[in-house]
Amino acid sequence: MRQTLRLGSLFDGSGGFPLAATKVGIEPVWASEIEPFPILVTTTRFPQMQHLGDICDIDGSQLEPVDVVTFGSPCQDLSVAGKRAGLAGERSGLFLQAVRVIKEMRKASSGRYPRFAVWENVPGAFSSNKGNDFHQVLRELISVTDEQAAANLPRADKWQKAGAIVADQWSIAWRVLDAQFFGLPQRRKRIFLIADFASGRAGHILFEPPSLRRNTQAGCDQGQAATSNLASSPQTASSRNGVARSFTLRMRGGKPGGGKGPLIQTDISGRLGCNNDQRIFEPIAYGFNAIHAKRKNRTGRYGYETEVAKTLDTSGICPTCNQGGIAIVDTVVSASKSDFFCKGSNNLTGPLLASDFTDPPIVTAPQPSGYRVRRLTPTECARLQGFPDDWTRDLAISDPTDSQLDYWWQVWTSWAKAQGLKKPKTRNQVRSWLTNPGTDRALYKLWGNGIALPCAKLVLSQIVAETTKTP
Repeated sequence: MRQTLRLGSLFDGSGGFPLAATKVGIEPVWASEIEPFPILVTTTRFPQMQHLGDICDIDGSQLEPVDVVTFGSPCQDLSVAGKRAGLAGERSGLFLQAVRVIKEMRKASSGRYPRFAVWENVPGAFSSNKGNDFHQVLRELISVTDEQAAANLPRADKWQKAGAIVADQWSIAWRVLDAQFFGLPQRRKRIFLIADFASGRAGHILFEPPSLRRNTQAGCDQGQAATSNLASSPQTASSRNGVARSFTLRMRGGKPGGGKGPLIQTDISGRLGCNNDQRIFEPIAYGFNAIHAKRKNRTGRYGYETEVAKTLDTSGICPTCNQGGIAIVDTVVSASKSDFFCKGSNNLTGPLLASDFTDPPIVTAPQPSGYRVRRLTPTECARLQGFPDDWTRDLAISDPTDSQLDYWWQVWTSWAKAQGLKKPKTRNQVRSWLTNPGTDRALYKLWGNGIALPCAKLVLSQIVAETTKTP
C-alpha cells in the first residue's frame, strides 16, 4: 500500500500550496510564514498543520520530514517592476534560506527527504542581474545533491521559458505557466520549477500531459486552454457574439523617468497587485418586467439595475420568462469623461487614458449608464487566483484567551523585528486587530502575493502521478 505524500510549505502566504495539495491527495504537514494576516488565514483553514513562523529561525534537521517542499520565495527583488536587486536583495535573498532548510532535512534523513522541491516565482527571475540570478537558483538547487555539478553548471546566454537539466540521480525542470490558460481570467505568468533529488524524471513530471499518464489524479487539469480567444475575435471590442464585455485598466510602471503606460485588457484582468491598482469597466445588467396590454395598473419596475435574475421558466417566449428578465446594455467607452455614456453602438472609440479617470472615478452620464467603473473587490481577487470565496471569512477572534493573545503578540513582534520597526504592537492593539483582521488592504496584499491555485494543483498532481504510477 502506497503512503500518502506529505508537504511542507515555505513562504506560505495565502496557503495556496497546502490547499492545492489537499485537492490532489497530498497531506500538508507544516508551513512557514512571518506575516500575521496570512498566518491567521492558514491557522484557521489548516489547524492540523504545524505553523513554524520565520524561516530564518527554522532548523531543517528538526522538522518532520516531508516528500515535497514548496516555496514561492519573495519576488520583489526579481520583478521587472522592482529595483532588480536580485538574490542579493534583502527579500529575494531569502531563497537561500529555503535551500538551507532543504539541505538540513536531507542530511538528517540520509538523503531521503524531501525528494521534490517546487519553486514558484516571477518570470523576471530569468533576466534579473542579467540572467545571473536564475543561474544561481539552478546552482543552489543542484548543490543539494551534487556540489560538483552545481559548480560546473554552464551559464546560458538567455534563459528560455521552459527547460530541463538531467543527470543520472537528479533533475531540474522549469516552465512558465499563465493562469489564463488554466481557467482563470487573469494574465498571471509564473515560473514553476521542479527539482527531483532522486531521479531524472523532473522533465517528465512537468512537461508530460496529464491525460497521457496512467494514474492521473481526480480533478487534474487535462491541458492548457485559453479562457477565451480574444485576439482572433471578429466582433467589436465592446461585444462578442452578442454579449457585452468588460475591460480592465492598469497603469504600468517602469524604470525611473518612464513607464509602459496604460494596459487595457478585455474580459480578463491583468496581474493582481498588492495595492489593487486596476480599474474594471463592467456592463450593467438591467431587469425588466413585461408590460401586458390587459393589465390595467402599469405600476412597478419596468427597468432597473440588478445583479440577480428572476426565476427562469419556459412558459413562453417573452424575455421576462425564459431569460429571467435580464438585459445587458452595450455601450461605447470613450476617451473623454463627458462622453462616457450609452450610445447604442458596438464600437470602442478612442483609447482609454489614465487622465480620464480619478480615484474615485468621475463618470458623467445620463441614466441608464451602460458601464460602471470600480476597483476589483477582495472576493473577485480571490476568484482570480482560483480560491473559494470563503477562504478569508470568519477569521476574527472576538474574545481571545490569554494563550491566544500571547501567541499573536509573538507573531506581531516577530513581524515587527523582520520589518525593522522600533515599536511592535502592544497586546491591546493585537487584541483589537484580532476582532477585525480582514481589512481590504490586508486582503489585497494577500491575493497580490498569492499563487494561482490551478497552476499549483497541476504541478502537484503531476508529482503524485509520477510517484504512484504503475511500473
